[in-house]
Amino acid sequence: QIDEDVIPSGEWPANWSLASYEDVGEYYAGQVLKEQEQNNVSGVMTTNILTAEPTSSVESVRKLFDHVSGVPVVDSEGTCVGIISKKDLDKKGSTVSQIMSAPARTIKKNNSVGEAAAIMLKYKVNRLPVVNKGGEVIGIVSRTDIFTALESMEE
Repeated sequence: QIDEDVIPSGEWPANWSLASYEDVGEYYAGQVLKEQEQNNVSGVMTTNILTAEPTSSVESVRKLFDHVSGVPVVDSEGTCVGIISKKDLDKKGSTVSQIMSAPARTIKKNNSVGEAAAIMLKYKVNRLPVVNKGGEVIGIVSRTDIFTALESMEE
């Protein structure tokens, strides 16, 4: 079990760190057009993703973090049941299910980049697994992906 209020939010750009969920939602409501592919999560997500299983040993997933900062945890059907980050590796536990954050905050590929930013700020998470209608992981989007996209929209 994880206490969401204790998770540090990471290095958000200074002007975003004080923004509330409502502020971000309002700001982007008028700016983000859903029809434009590059403004959707599908346009910025990473699709070549690594995943872990709840029964995997912590040691076996440790090497995945040489390349990524977060890994969705999926069950035998490919459904997202949690997420594990580099910080989770420091927790006590021998299996992924003992140290993962669950349930994972997820997003769909046709959600807007602004909605993804708002969810990240509201729940203080740095990455969101992208899931299809059945809850299967089809990608992942990071805080960096989202803010790079938001900055390019403002130019």
